[in-house]
Amino acid sequence: MIRPAQPAVALLALGLALLAWWLPNRPAALPNPYGGSIASVSFAPYRGLQSPLTAHFPSAADIAEALTRLAGKVQSIRLYTAQEGMETVPPLARSLGLKVIAAAWLGRLAATNRLELDSVIGLANAYPDTIERVLVGNEVLLRQDLTPDQLIAAIRQVRAAIRQPVSYADVWEFWLKHPEVAREVDFITIHILPYWEDEPLAVPLGNAHVDDILAQIRAAFPGKPVLIGELGWPSHGRDREGAVAGRREAATFLANFLNKAAVDQLDYNLIEAFDQPWKTRLEGTVGGTWGLFDSQWRPKYDLAGAVSPAPWWPWGALVAAAVILAGLLLGRRDLAVLSPARVVLAALALALVGIAVSHAVVEAALFAKMIWPRLFAWSQVLLCGALGLAVMTGAARLLGARPEPPGPARRGRGEGLLALSLVAALTASWLVILDGRYRDFPTVYYGLAAVTPWLLASLAVLAGRGRFVDRLALGQVFGSGPPETPVLRLLCLLLALALLGGIPTLLISEGGQNREALVWAGLMLAMIGPFFAALWRSRAGWSPYPPAR
Repeated sequence: MIRPAQPAVALLALGLALLAWWLPNRPAALPNPYGGSIASVSFAPYRGLQSPLTAHFPSAADIAEALTRLAGKVQSIRLYTAQEGMETVPPLARSLGLKVIAAAWLGRLAATNRLELDSVIGLANAYPDTIERVLVGNEVLLRQDLTPDQLIAAIRQVRAAIRQPVSYADVWEFWLKHPEVAREVDFITIHILPYWEDEPLAVPLGNAHVDDILAQIRAAFPGKPVLIGELGWPSHGRDREGAVAGRREAATFLANFLNKAAVDQLDYNLIEAFDQPWKTRLEGTVGGTWGLFDSQWRPKYDLAGAVSPAPWWPWGALVAAAVILAGLLLGRRDLAVLSPARVVLAALALALVGIAVSHAVVEAALFAKMIWPRLFAWSQVLLCGALGLAVMTGAARLLGARPEPPGPARRGRGEGLLALSLVAALTASWLVILDGRYRDFPTVYYGLAAVTPWLLASLAVLAGRGRFVDRLALGQVFGSGPPETPVLRLLCLLLALALLGGIPTLLISEGGQNREALVWAGLMLAMIGPFFAALWRSRAGWSPYPPAR
């Protein structure tokens, strides 16, 4: 026996948590670093709760600060509107030596379109030395906001009124679908986003995809110059088949392309300068993480240096340490005297919970940007954290020297938290299955719920506190008794079948290359265990409680 055991448990658990955060997040050099300047980036300096959806636009001071952050790093910026405060960009850009690709945002409202066209014409004529090119509309054919004839009329109006070259910007397929638009522009502006393709592509395939698309466009419109108007990669969010969203993946993709662009002398614009929190309302977490700078306008990575997948990992390790210390405090009586083997088991359990809860906290703190997503994320964190504390106290009770009290005396809130978490996880799973394009996999919030019954059942067996299947059953995981009514048995069966049916549906919809989907499918499979174990125990008529020790 180790007397006292708490320091040993604490040191081992804290060391494991630190290792789990540090090891995968060590900075590493890119395989193809890039140290040159960037030709152009999309410029939309929204931050905090600013959003065009609520008409909360960046101030003149915001715009000036954002342009200052870009000066010396990029040669040009691409705008998307000629209003909403962006009228101040050309004179500010000129003072910083930046060129501008101006734009008129077109939509369904004719009155707004007229104002946009008038504004972009006025800006182009007022700043001909700064505004090099003009885009009339962005993805209006994709969104079906305008017909091709309406778009052509707007293009002709602008071309007749200014001297700069004029184009229209859309996903590359729509140029092939509407060649009549190409006849009206001075150059073709295409968007190439391998992550968002109908068949998403992994980072190593990015440059080959660019070559293929450019070849198709040049063959369809010979003699027309081509601008890659949007090209980029998200640094966080859900994976799409083989397309993995991540900091290192984004940096690798961009460095690969920028080296290619320098050799092939490609005309391009990266999307985008800054992360856009407001886009998470439309596209989930991934929509807000396409920037070269984060939402606080700090550079995300050095394309010529080493890149860490999660440079914030020390904060995650700190949260994990706080969770582990809270668990030690709650289980201090049970963890006072332990054998060396049980010290290791206790440390593993505490570390697992600390790592799981800290990942949930970091996800909510860093990537839930807008009000409602933020409130929802933190509600999930609270559920995960409460379950984590219950798991740590349950693990301490199982491993401690004190006997477990029999029957109802062992009831606690853990069982209710577990049941609630499993139901929430099932709901989130089917939302991803039915409408998953912009939804994150809920692994970070509900992974702990999937693992909890298996963890505590294993500890119970190792500690001689009961049979594995008996303690795996929902209702008995924390020692509060099995479901005993027909209604609860029916509910267990329905929830198990819902999880079981969701697994193949998820894998078919996401594809076999999506590692994130495979992990979540595995966790869904793990969640089925407690429901079937509860049904099996009820059917077999086993004793609800092991003998007290």
